[in-house]
Amino acid sequence: MLVLLLAMWHSFASFAGLFAVVSIIGLNEFYTLFGNSNIKPNKGFGLLLGTIIYLAFVAYAMNDNFTLLLLLCIPILTFLLINELFRAKENPFQNLGITIVGVLYVVVPFGFLLIANFSDHSDWMTQKFDIGFAFFFMLWANDTGAYVFGTWLGKHKLFERISPKKSWEGFIGGAIVSMTVGYFCHYWFNDCWCIWVAMSAIVVIFGTLGDLVESMLKRSLGIKDSGNILPGHGGILDRFDGLLLAAPMVYFLLEIWDYMN
Repeated sequence: MLVLLLAMWHSFASFAGLFAVVSIIGLNEFYTLFGNSNIKPNKGFGLLLGTIIYLAFVAYAMNDNFTLLLLLCIPILTFLLINELFRAKENPFQNLGITIVGVLYVVVPFGFLLIANFSDHSDWMTQKFDIGFAFFFMLWANDTGAYVFGTWLGKHKLFERISPKKSWEGFIGGAIVSMTVGYFCHYWFNDCWCIWVAMSAIVVIFGTLGDLVESMLKRSLGIKDSGNILPGHGGILDRFDGLLLAAPMVYFLLEIWDYMN
């Protein structure tokens, strides 16, 4: 995580580049999860589509023309369908569905967190990723608080069918710690405390749901970890599962707040 923070602090290029690498590795990891199942996503087209869509987010953040990149998705999706016709695999529409869902589930959230950092697109060269820092500190505070309070007080299961170790006590403890971090963020940003507490609440709720969704995916495929690229932490999806649902909702909140103000 130190690499992540340093990349965010250094420049737009380093942050966007790191997110590009992480999201594409995560997408490849997502497709690999289905290796032993009867669903065979098309990795090549999926990775190409994910790369194009992420580049469109980068272009949008730079206030550049991203329309051409989005238009490229049309032939890619068309050839994806044609390719599936000639692959002659079982479950062709499940294969297509998982290929596209992988892009939406893994790549798009990183794009939303990237563009969430820009209130002034014309200044993208010099902006620091303050919202990104706040987001990750809230997310990590939630994870730490949930673990500590869950280990200490956890008795009532939060979602036993999917994640037997999670408890309501851990969820509430994580929320308290994360929302406290959110409150203190307003001193740094010199902004209304309510938006940062609201942001932390979204991070808690959707970060937890993101964790449960990834657990549901792995459980349905009989897999413990999504990968082994991060020793001791599993794969990219294991490390960033909370981000995948929380980041788009945080972007939505910030856009609504900006519209109202």
